Amino acid sequence: MRAEITLPVHLRVGDYDGCFGDLTVGLEDGVVPLPGLRTQLAGFLRAAAEAIENPSQDDEEVPGAAADG
Repeated sequence: MRAEITLPVHLRVGDYDGCFGDLTVGLEDGVVPLPGLRTQLAGFLRAAAEAIENPSQDDEEVPGAAADG
């Protein structure tokens, strides 16, 4: 069985800090391979950007949320 490590992905903007998911990367000789980690992180962030730019219809909008900042 191949060893894996799961890394949480946190983003912080101003006072807001949230965990947006996890990346699971297989270890190679007990080490996280950086090229594989970078590729997975880039894909994760692309998917997050897509969800922000094109939200699904079931996403809730909070009235006046932009004004609350």
